Amino acid sequence: MAPSEHNEPATTDSTAGLFNTSVTLECLERKLQEALNTSATFGPKVSTEQIGYGLGFMSVMLRLKPDWQGEKAEELPNRFAVKIPSTVTMESFSKQVNGEEKLKEGSAGLNMEELAKSCAGVLHQAHASEASFYKMIKKDGLKFKIPKFYLANHFGSNGENGLIIMEDLGAIATTKPLYETLSLESVKAVLENLAKVHAYSLLNDEWLSNSDFKMTFAKFEKQTGNSFEKMIRSSMEVLKKDHPALFDPLIDRLIEICKEDMGFHYMDTIHEKLGLPPVLTHGDLWSNNMMWRKTEDGKGTTGELAAIVDWQLVHPGCIGEDFVRLLCSSAGTDVRREHLEELFQHYHTSLKARMGKEPPFTVAQIISAYKHLFRYGALMVIPMFESFMRAEFGMMGTENIEQHRHDVLIRAKCLIDDIYEIEDELALERA
Repeated sequence: MAPSEHNEPATTDSTAGLFNTSVTLECLERKLQEALNTSATFGPKVSTEQIGYGLGFMSVMLRLKPDWQGEKAEELPNRFAVKIPSTVTMESFSKQVNGEEKLKEGSAGLNMEELAKSCAGVLHQAHASEASFYKMIKKDGLKFKIPKFYLANHFGSNGENGLIIMEDLGAIATTKPLYETLSLESVKAVLENLAKVHAYSLLNDEWLSNSDFKMTFAKFEKQTGNSFEKMIRSSMEVLKKDHPALFDPLIDRLIEICKEDMGFHYMDTIHEKLGLPPVLTHGDLWSNNMMWRKTEDGKGTTGELAAIVDWQLVHPGCIGEDFVRLLCSSAGTDVRREHLEELFQHYHTSLKARMGKEPPFTVAQIISAYKHLFRYGALMVIPMFESFMRAEFGMMGTENIEQHRHDVLIRAKCLIDDIYEIEDELALERA
Protein backbone atom coordinates (compact mmCIF):
# COMPACT_ATOMS: atom_id res chain seq x y z
CA MET A 1 0.00 0.00 0.00
CA ALA A 2 2.41 2.64 -1.20
CA PRO A 3 1.29 6.15 -0.17
CA SER A 4 2.41 7.70 -3.41
CA GLU A 5 0.36 8.55 -6.45
CA HIS A 6 -1.43 5.42 -7.53
CA ASN A 7 -2.77 5.40 -11.07
CA GLU A 8 -5.66 3.13 -11.88
CA PRO A 9 -7.40 2.73 -15.25
CA ALA A 10 -9.43 5.78 -16.21
CA THR A 11 -13.08 5.43 -15.31
CA THR A 12 -15.38 6.67 -18.08
CA ASP A 13 -18.55 4.66 -17.38
CA SER A 14 -20.94 7.28 -16.02
CA THR A 15 -22.97 4.63 -14.22
CA ALA A 16 -20.01 3.24 -12.26
CA GLY A 17 -18.88 4.68 -8.94
CA LEU A 18 -15.33 6.01 -9.13
CA PHE A 19 -12.70 3.94 -7.31
CA ASN A 20 -15.25 1.99 -5.26
CA THR A 21 -17.11 5.12 -4.08
CA SER A 22 -20.72 5.97 -4.89
CA VAL A 23 -19.75 9.09 -6.87
CA THR A 24 -20.02 8.74 -10.65
CA LEU A 25 -18.60 10.68 -13.57
CA GLU A 26 -22.12 11.67 -14.44
CA CYS A 27 -22.50 13.22 -10.99
CA LEU A 28 -19.22 15.15 -11.29
CA GLU A 29 -20.18 16.44 -14.73
CA ARG A 30 -23.53 17.69 -13.46
CA LYS A 31 -22.00 19.31 -10.38
CA LEU A 32 -19.29 21.11 -12.37
CA GLN A 33 -21.73 22.31 -15.02
CA GLU A 34 -23.66 23.90 -12.18
CA ALA A 35 -20.62 25.36 -10.43
CA LEU A 36 -19.02 26.71 -13.63
CA ASN A 37 -22.33 27.79 -15.20
CA THR A 38 -21.69 25.85 -18.39
CA SER A 39 -23.49 23.36 -20.60
CA ALA A 40 -20.21 21.84 -21.83
CA THR A 41 -19.80 18.10 -21.29
CA PHE A 42 -16.81 16.01 -20.23
CA GLY A 43 -16.31 14.45 -23.66
CA PRO A 44 -15.03 11.03 -24.74
CA LYS A 45 -11.44 11.44 -23.49
CA VAL A 46 -12.30 12.35 -19.91
CA SER A 47 -10.01 10.59 -17.43
CA THR A 48 -9.65 10.08 -13.70
CA GLU A 49 -6.83 8.77 -11.54
CA GLN A 50 -6.55 8.26 -7.83
CA ILE A 51 -3.93 10.43 -6.13
CA GLY A 52 -2.36 10.29 -2.70
CA TYR A 53 -3.37 6.66 -2.41
CA GLY A 54 -2.87 5.38 1.12
CA LEU A 55 -2.39 8.79 2.72
CA GLY A 56 -5.92 9.62 3.79
CA PHE A 57 -8.16 7.12 5.56
CA MET A 58 -11.18 9.45 5.53
CA SER A 59 -11.42 10.22 1.83
CA VAL A 60 -10.63 9.20 -1.72
CA MET A 61 -8.74 11.82 -3.76
CA LEU A 62 -9.05 11.92 -7.55
CA ARG A 63 -7.53 13.89 -10.37
CA LEU A 64 -10.20 14.63 -12.95
CA LYS A 65 -9.26 15.71 -16.48
CA PRO A 66 -12.37 16.55 -18.55
CA ASP A 67 -12.26 16.58 -22.33
CA TRP A 68 -14.60 19.55 -22.41
CA GLN A 69 -16.96 19.64 -25.38
CA GLY A 70 -19.33 22.49 -26.11
CA GLU A 71 -19.60 26.26 -25.98
CA LYS A 72 -16.47 28.02 -24.63
CA ALA A 73 -14.98 24.66 -23.68
CA GLU A 74 -11.46 26.03 -24.11
CA GLU A 75 -12.07 28.57 -21.33
CA LEU A 76 -12.88 25.96 -18.70
CA PRO A 77 -10.33 24.50 -16.25
CA ASN A 78 -8.90 21.29 -17.66
CA ARG A 79 -8.04 19.48 -14.42
CA PHE A 80 -9.54 19.27 -10.96
CA ALA A 81 -8.83 17.65 -7.61
CA VAL A 82 -11.89 15.82 -6.32
CA LYS A 83 -12.22 14.85 -2.66
CA ILE A 84 -14.81 12.19 -1.89
CA PRO A 85 -15.31 11.58 1.85
CA SER A 86 -15.31 7.81 2.19
CA THR A 87 -13.95 4.97 4.33
CA VAL A 88 -13.06 2.94 1.22
CA THR A 89 -9.31 3.39 1.84
CA MET A 90 -9.62 2.43 5.50
CA GLU A 91 -11.65 -0.66 4.58
CA SER A 92 -9.07 -1.65 1.98
CA PHE A 93 -6.27 -1.22 4.52
CA SER A 94 -8.11 -3.31 7.11
CA LYS A 95 -8.35 -6.16 4.61
CA GLN A 96 -4.63 -5.82 3.88
CA VAL A 97 -3.81 -5.91 7.59
CA ASN A 98 -5.87 -9.07 8.00
CA GLY A 99 -3.97 -10.64 5.12
CA GLU A 100 -0.42 -9.71 6.09
CA GLU A 101 1.19 -10.91 9.31
CA LYS A 102 3.81 -8.15 9.39
CA LEU A 103 1.08 -5.52 9.34
CA LYS A 104 -0.92 -7.35 11.99
CA GLU A 105 2.10 -7.21 14.30
CA GLY A 106 2.45 -3.47 13.76
CA SER A 107 -1.20 -2.83 14.58
CA ALA A 108 -1.24 -4.72 17.87
CA GLY A 109 -4.29 -3.92 19.95
CA LEU A 110 -6.18 -2.45 16.98
CA ASN A 111 -9.14 -4.06 15.26
CA MET A 112 -8.86 -2.43 11.85
CA GLU A 113 -12.32 -3.57 10.74
CA GLU A 114 -13.90 -2.03 13.84
CA LEU A 115 -11.86 1.11 13.27
CA ALA A 116 -13.18 1.37 9.70
CA LYS A 117 -16.75 1.09 10.96
CA SER A 118 -16.24 3.69 13.68
CA CYS A 119 -14.62 6.10 11.22
CA ALA A 120 -17.72 5.86 9.06
CA GLY A 121 -19.66 7.24 12.02
CA VAL A 122 -17.63 10.46 12.21
CA LEU A 123 -17.11 10.88 8.48
CA HIS A 124 -20.19 13.06 7.97
CA GLN A 125 -19.19 15.41 10.78
CA ALA A 126 -15.61 15.76 9.57
CA HIS A 127 -16.73 16.45 6.00
CA ALA A 128 -19.31 18.99 7.19
CA SER A 129 -16.51 20.88 8.97
CA GLU A 130 -14.37 21.07 5.84
CA ALA A 131 -17.21 21.90 3.46
CA SER A 132 -18.47 24.68 5.74
CA PHE A 133 -14.96 26.06 6.14
CA TYR A 134 -14.44 26.38 2.37
CA LYS A 135 -17.83 28.00 1.93
CA MET A 136 -17.17 30.46 4.74
CA ILE A 137 -13.80 31.65 3.47
CA LYS A 138 -15.19 32.08 -0.03
CA LYS A 139 -18.16 34.08 1.24
CA ASP A 140 -16.01 36.31 3.44
CA GLY A 141 -13.11 36.61 0.97
CA LEU A 142 -10.39 35.28 3.28
CA LYS A 143 -7.15 35.09 1.29
CA PHE A 144 -4.40 32.69 2.24
CA LYS A 145 -2.61 29.65 0.78
CA ILE A 146 -5.42 27.26 -0.02
CA PRO A 147 -6.53 25.67 -3.31
CA LYS A 148 -9.28 27.48 -5.20
CA PHE A 149 -12.45 25.49 -4.72
CA TYR A 150 -15.40 25.15 -7.06
CA LEU A 151 -17.93 23.41 -4.86
CA ALA A 152 -18.26 21.91 -1.40
CA ASN A 153 -21.39 19.82 -0.95
CA HIS A 154 -22.55 18.26 2.30
CA PHE A 155 -23.95 14.76 2.48
CA GLY A 156 -27.56 14.85 1.29
CA SER A 157 -30.62 13.82 3.27
CA ASN A 158 -31.39 11.19 0.64
CA GLY A 159 -28.01 9.53 0.86
CA GLU A 160 -26.10 11.70 -1.62
CA ASN A 161 -22.36 11.52 -0.96
CA GLY A 162 -20.53 14.63 0.21
CA LEU A 163 -18.11 16.14 -2.28
CA ILE A 164 -15.41 18.81 -2.62
CA ILE A 165 -14.00 19.86 -5.99
CA MET A 166 -11.02 22.22 -6.10
CA GLU A 167 -8.17 23.20 -8.35
CA ASP A 168 -5.54 20.55 -8.95
CA LEU A 169 -2.15 21.84 -7.82
CA GLY A 170 -0.39 18.58 -8.68
CA ALA A 171 1.43 20.02 -11.70
CA ILE A 172 3.16 22.71 -9.64
CA ALA A 173 3.14 21.50 -6.04
CA THR A 174 3.32 18.44 -3.82
CA THR A 175 3.82 17.44 -0.20
CA LYS A 176 7.26 17.00 1.32
CA PRO A 177 8.23 13.47 2.39
CA LEU A 178 8.07 12.76 6.10
CA TYR A 179 11.85 12.48 6.40
CA GLU A 180 12.42 15.95 4.89
CA THR A 181 12.05 18.58 7.61
CA LEU A 182 10.95 22.17 7.14
CA SER A 183 13.49 24.96 7.29
CA LEU A 184 13.10 27.98 9.56
CA GLU A 185 11.83 30.10 6.66
CA SER A 186 9.34 27.44 5.57
CA VAL A 187 7.90 27.22 9.10
CA LYS A 188 7.58 31.01 9.11
CA ALA A 189 5.63 30.82 5.84
CA VAL A 190 3.13 28.45 7.44
CA LEU A 191 2.86 30.65 10.53
CA GLU A 192 2.18 33.71 8.35
CA ASN A 193 -0.77 31.89 6.80
CA LEU A 194 -2.04 30.74 10.19
CA ALA A 195 -1.84 34.39 11.29
CA LYS A 196 -4.22 35.31 8.46
CA VAL A 197 -6.71 32.64 9.53
CA HIS A 198 -6.36 33.57 13.21
CA ALA A 199 -6.75 37.29 12.53
CA TYR A 200 -9.97 36.56 10.65
CA SER A 201 -11.29 34.47 13.53
CA LEU A 202 -10.31 37.05 16.17
CA LEU A 203 -11.94 39.94 14.27
CA ASN A 204 -15.16 38.02 13.59
CA ASP A 205 -17.27 35.92 15.89
CA GLU A 206 -20.01 34.56 13.61
CA TRP A 207 -17.96 31.45 12.90
CA LEU A 208 -18.13 30.50 16.58
CA SER A 209 -21.85 29.74 16.20
CA ASN A 210 -21.29 27.44 13.20
CA SER A 211 -22.39 24.03 14.47
CA ASP A 212 -20.26 22.25 11.84
CA PHE A 213 -16.95 23.37 13.39
CA LYS A 214 -17.01 20.83 16.21
CA MET A 215 -14.90 17.85 15.08
CA THR A 216 -11.70 18.04 17.12
CA PHE A 217 -9.05 15.32 17.24
CA ALA A 218 -10.15 14.42 20.79
CA LYS A 219 -13.77 13.94 19.69
CA PHE A 220 -12.65 11.94 16.67
CA GLU A 221 -10.51 9.77 18.95
CA LYS A 222 -13.34 9.18 21.42
CA GLN A 223 -15.86 8.32 18.71
CA THR A 224 -13.47 5.82 17.14
CA GLY A 225 -13.03 3.91 20.38
CA ASN A 226 -9.73 5.54 21.46
CA SER A 227 -8.05 3.76 18.55
CA PHE A 228 -5.18 6.23 18.39
CA GLU A 229 -4.33 5.72 22.06
CA LYS A 230 -3.95 2.00 21.34
CA MET A 231 -1.72 2.83 18.39
CA ILE A 232 0.46 5.09 20.56
CA ARG A 233 0.98 2.39 23.18
CA SER A 234 1.76 -0.21 20.52
CA SER A 235 4.22 2.08 18.73
CA MET A 236 6.16 2.83 21.90
CA GLU A 237 6.57 -0.86 22.65
CA VAL A 238 7.78 -1.43 19.08
CA LEU A 239 10.33 1.40 19.33
CA LYS A 240 11.73 -0.02 22.58
CA LYS A 241 11.89 -3.54 21.17
CA ASP A 242 13.27 -2.75 17.70
CA HIS A 243 15.60 0.14 18.60
CA PRO A 244 16.84 -0.47 22.17
CA ALA A 245 19.98 1.60 21.74
CA LEU A 246 17.83 4.72 21.35
CA PHE A 247 14.68 3.97 23.35
CA ASP A 248 15.49 1.46 26.10
CA PRO A 249 15.09 2.64 28.85
CA LEU A 250 14.43 6.21 27.59
CA ILE A 251 10.84 5.48 26.62
CA ASP A 252 9.85 3.69 29.84
CA ARG A 253 8.64 6.83 31.60
CA LEU A 254 6.45 7.71 28.62
CA ILE A 255 5.06 4.17 28.48
CA GLU A 256 4.04 4.53 32.13
CA ILE A 257 2.41 7.91 31.47
CA CYS A 258 0.44 6.43 28.59
CA LYS A 259 -0.94 3.47 30.53
CA GLU A 260 -3.67 5.77 31.78
CA ASP A 261 -6.18 7.83 29.82
CA MET A 262 -4.03 10.15 27.71
CA GLY A 263 -6.52 12.98 28.05
CA PHE A 264 -6.59 14.37 24.52
CA HIS A 265 -9.81 16.19 25.49
CA TYR A 266 -7.49 18.56 27.40
CA MET A 267 -6.64 20.16 24.05
CA ASP A 268 -10.26 21.24 23.51
CA THR A 269 -10.47 23.47 26.59
CA ILE A 270 -6.89 24.51 27.37
CA HIS A 271 -7.39 27.95 25.79
CA GLU A 272 -10.13 28.66 28.34
CA LYS A 273 -7.92 27.56 31.24
CA LEU A 274 -5.10 29.79 29.97
CA GLY A 275 -7.43 32.75 29.43
CA LEU A 276 -6.96 32.78 25.65
CA PRO A 277 -9.62 33.46 23.01
CA PRO A 278 -10.38 30.59 20.60
CA VAL A 279 -9.05 30.75 17.04
CA LEU A 280 -9.88 28.75 13.92
CA THR A 281 -7.66 25.72 14.32
CA HIS A 282 -6.73 23.33 11.49
CA GLY A 283 -6.44 20.37 13.86
CA ASP A 284 -4.24 18.12 11.68
CA LEU A 285 -1.37 20.30 10.50
CA TRP A 286 1.38 17.89 9.48
CA SER A 287 3.55 17.16 6.44
CA ASN A 288 0.86 15.56 4.27
CA ASN A 289 -1.51 18.49 4.69
CA MET A 290 0.89 21.12 3.37
CA MET A 291 1.80 21.44 -0.31
CA TRP A 292 5.04 23.07 -1.49
CA ARG A 293 5.95 24.35 -4.93
CA LYS A 294 7.97 21.86 -6.94
CA THR A 295 11.53 22.44 -8.11
CA GLU A 296 12.05 23.18 -11.80
CA ASP A 297 12.85 19.56 -12.60
CA GLY A 298 9.73 18.44 -10.74
CA LYS A 299 11.69 15.95 -8.64
CA GLY A 300 11.74 17.85 -5.37
CA THR A 301 10.12 20.71 -3.50
CA THR A 302 11.13 24.26 -2.71
CA GLY A 303 10.47 26.23 0.46
CA GLU A 304 7.56 28.10 -1.15
CA LEU A 305 4.25 27.15 0.46
CA ALA A 306 1.55 26.46 -2.13
CA ALA A 307 -1.39 25.40 0.02
CA ILE A 308 -2.62 24.12 3.36
CA VAL A 309 -5.18 21.37 2.75
CA ASP A 310 -7.49 18.92 4.55
CA TRP A 311 -9.59 21.00 6.95
CA GLN A 312 -11.75 18.12 8.24
CA LEU A 313 -10.84 18.81 11.88
CA VAL A 314 -11.20 22.62 11.78
CA HIS A 315 -12.62 23.90 15.07
CA PRO A 316 -12.42 26.68 17.69
CA GLY A 317 -9.20 25.87 19.51
CA CYS A 318 -6.05 27.06 21.21
CA ILE A 319 -3.38 29.05 19.34
CA GLY A 320 -0.82 26.49 20.47
CA GLU A 321 -2.52 23.42 18.97
CA ASP A 322 -1.50 23.84 15.33
CA PHE A 323 1.92 25.15 16.35
CA VAL A 324 2.68 21.97 18.31
CA ARG A 325 1.41 19.69 15.54
CA LEU A 326 3.40 21.59 12.89
CA LEU A 327 6.69 21.77 14.79
CA CYS A 328 6.62 18.22 16.17
CA SER A 329 5.72 16.57 12.88
CA SER A 330 7.43 18.65 10.23
CA ALA A 331 10.15 20.98 11.52
CA GLY A 332 13.77 20.01 12.10
CA THR A 333 14.70 19.44 15.75
CA ASP A 334 17.15 22.35 15.66
CA VAL A 335 14.47 24.68 14.28
CA ARG A 336 12.01 23.61 16.97
CA ARG A 337 14.50 23.82 19.84
CA GLU A 338 16.62 26.82 18.94
CA HIS A 339 14.20 29.19 17.21
CA LEU A 340 10.94 28.84 19.15
CA GLU A 341 10.77 32.43 20.41
CA GLU A 342 11.84 33.80 17.01
CA LEU A 343 9.09 31.81 15.28
CA PHE A 344 6.36 32.90 17.65
CA GLN A 345 7.54 36.51 17.54
CA HIS A 346 7.29 36.31 13.74
CA TYR A 347 3.77 34.90 14.03
CA HIS A 348 2.79 37.58 16.56
CA THR A 349 4.10 40.36 14.31
CA SER A 350 2.24 38.90 11.32
CA LEU A 351 -0.95 38.62 13.36
CA LYS A 352 -0.70 42.22 14.55
CA ALA A 353 -0.27 43.42 10.97
CA ARG A 354 -3.34 41.45 9.82
CA MET A 355 -5.49 42.61 12.73
CA GLY A 356 -4.38 46.22 12.59
CA LYS A 357 -4.02 46.24 16.36
CA GLU A 358 -2.28 44.45 19.21
CA PRO A 359 -3.29 40.77 19.42
CA PRO A 360 -5.15 39.64 22.58
CA PHE A 361 -2.17 37.57 23.76
CA THR A 362 1.59 37.98 24.08
CA VAL A 363 4.46 35.91 22.71
CA ALA A 364 5.02 34.60 26.24
CA GLN A 365 1.41 33.38 26.37
CA ILE A 366 1.85 31.63 23.01
CA ILE A 367 4.95 29.84 24.28
CA SER A 368 3.08 28.83 27.44
CA ALA A 369 0.19 27.41 25.37
CA TYR A 370 2.68 25.55 23.19
CA LYS A 371 4.35 23.96 26.21
CA HIS A 372 1.04 22.95 27.78
CA LEU A 373 0.11 21.16 24.56
CA PHE A 374 3.54 19.76 23.69
CA ARG A 375 2.98 16.30 25.21
CA TYR A 376 -0.18 15.81 23.16
CA GLY A 377 1.36 17.06 19.93
CA ALA A 378 4.37 14.78 20.33
CA LEU A 379 2.22 11.75 21.18
CA MET A 380 0.25 12.29 17.97
CA VAL A 381 3.50 12.23 15.99
CA ILE A 382 5.53 9.40 17.54
CA PRO A 383 3.29 6.52 16.30
CA MET A 384 3.19 8.12 12.87
CA PHE A 385 7.01 8.14 12.76
CA GLU A 386 7.17 4.52 13.91
CA SER A 387 4.53 3.31 11.43
CA PHE A 388 5.72 5.11 8.33
CA MET A 389 9.29 3.88 8.70
CA ARG A 390 8.07 0.42 7.68
CA ALA A 391 8.95 -0.63 4.15
CA GLU A 392 5.36 -1.47 3.18
CA PHE A 393 4.32 2.18 3.48
CA GLY A 394 7.00 3.45 1.10
CA MET A 395 7.36 6.71 3.03
CA MET A 396 11.16 6.66 3.24
CA GLY A 397 11.69 7.19 -0.50
CA THR A 398 13.73 5.00 -2.84
CA GLU A 399 17.26 6.19 -2.03
CA ASN A 400 19.16 6.51 1.27
CA ILE A 401 16.31 4.68 2.98
CA GLU A 402 18.31 3.64 6.05
CA GLN A 403 19.58 7.18 6.55
CA HIS A 404 16.03 8.51 6.31
CA ARG A 405 14.84 5.97 8.87
CA HIS A 406 17.69 6.89 11.20
CA ASP A 407 16.86 10.60 10.88
CA VAL A 408 13.21 9.98 11.72
CA LEU A 409 14.18 7.82 14.71
CA ILE A 410 16.42 10.58 16.06
CA ARG A 411 13.55 13.05 15.70
CA ALA A 412 11.32 10.69 17.68
CA LYS A 413 13.98 10.34 20.40
CA CYS A 414 14.36 14.13 20.61
CA LEU A 415 10.59 14.53 20.96
CA ILE A 416 10.60 12.16 23.93
CA ASP A 417 13.55 14.00 25.50
CA ASP A 418 11.67 17.27 25.10
CA ILE A 419 8.42 15.88 26.51
CA TYR A 420 10.28 15.07 29.73
CA GLU A 421 11.98 18.46 29.89
CA ILE A 422 8.78 20.42 29.30
CA GLU A 423 6.67 18.23 31.63
CA ASP A 424 9.25 18.72 34.41
CA GLU A 425 9.22 22.48 33.78
CA LEU A 426 5.41 22.60 34.00
CA ALA A 427 5.47 20.51 37.18
CA LEU A 428 7.83 23.02 38.81
CA GLU A 429 5.50 25.86 37.81
CA ARG A 430 2.57 24.08 39.45
CA ALA A 431 4.52 23.27 42.62
